Amino acid sequence: MKRKKIWAYLDGKRLVEVIQGALDNNMTVTDMKALLVKENPSNEVTFKVV
Repeated sequence: MKRKKIWAYLDGKRLVEVIQGALDNNMTVTDMKALLVKENPSNEVTFKVV
């Protein structure tokens, strides 16, 4: 089975791997995504599964 990764991009530049960030901060992936969007209100945050 191939592992998937969810990358967060800030204005088109790779920022962080969401699953690993969530594990490091003892959060769910959904909470981590919401935190990234909340912390960067003036920037476009997108997520891609690779």
